[in-house]
Amino acid sequence: MTRRDLILKLLAYGITLALLALLNYYVLPLTPLPVPLLLPVCAVAAGCLEGGRFGAGYGVAAGLLLATLGHGGWGHVALLCVVGWLCGLLGQYVLRQDLWGHMICCVVLLGLWEAAQILWAVAQFSAPLPVALALAGWETLVTLVWAFPVYGFHRFCCVHYGRIYHE
Repeated sequence: MTRRDLILKLLAYGITLALLALLNYYVLPLTPLPVPLLLPVCAVAAGCLEGGRFGAGYGVAAGLLLATLGHGGWGHVALLCVVGWLCGLLGQYVLRQDLWGHMICCVVLLGLWEAAQILWAVAQFSAPLPVALALAGWETLVTLVWAFPVYGFHRFCCVHYGRIYHE
């Protein structure tokens, strides 16, 4: 892959991440549905499609964007770096690098993410557990529905510009 191809690929992924962040934080909150977690799903998609190193770097970019937009703290940068790296390794060596591998990683990620959010909300705010579980269920369902187009956007970047790592 030439330097020009690599720059175009990184630019395409960056534009995709920026557009999905704008959609997630400025368009989707206007709907009556729960707001999905698109940026962690972006880290999963990039890791599953491009491998561990690219997934880790893309996870850092998604985490920086997530922390900058105020959805999480700066610890999300390291968290999404690890998520992208692990999903990249899973995509390269364990799962298939397709939609099903992406969805398996998304289900595991969202299960752990929502479990941590529920535990934090119940411990910190004494939130009723049924209410927290219902909210987490709806948020997970909406995020899983959005995981399909997120994968499609990232798959377009991957296929159109070629994979970065060599098998």
